Amino acid sequence: MYLVAVLVIADRYEFAFDNLDIIEKCPDIPGNNGIHDLFNISELSMELQEGRLTVNGNTTSVWEGVEPTDRIQGRGELYRYRRGAWQVTPITLAVNDFCMVQYNPTSVWYQVWTSNIPLNDRKCINVYGHVYHYRPITVDTIFEYSVNMEGRHKLVVHFMAFDQLNRQRSKIICVQIPGEIIKVK
Repeated sequence: MYLVAVLVIADRYEFAFDNLDIIEKCPDIPGNNGIHDLFNISELSMELQEGRLTVNGNTTSVWEGVEPTDRIQGRGELYRYRRGAWQVTPITLAVNDFCMVQYNPTSVWYQVWTSNIPLNDRKCINVYGHVYHYRPITVDTIFEYSVNMEGRHKLVVHFMAFDQLNRQRSKIICVQIPGEIIKVK
């Protein structure tokens, strides 16, 4: 009998956002307005302090051309800038029916975002005009990871809607969060 012990050493990193707006539109999709295609964020504030991003306020769903019966597909991918180009990393999150997992406590979406929406506000993002009143959301920008993560990165998130006949709606939502991952002590 052999006993194998594995010691995983994780380094600490901080994600430093490129700009104070945090969320940008994806430049490679014509007519894309990023987060503004999905939500009116005029009543939302984002504040970055000491390794934490705090989000407060309300958003209103403004995704035009979708219906509450549409299936929403979501995909988030982390890219790293290497050798003059953005390259996808193995860190990817994809869901075929976002509305089914949006409020599931085991989903990443819930842990990072939708757990902060009160029960009476919990509707899918495909309900035009719905207002989400958020409890304060705090996201740590400092994290531990066992693989070297230093360098330029961006998180790119796409949402696509499909009607009841599984035809894709024309408006694709795409947002990106670019920044630098820096090793901290």
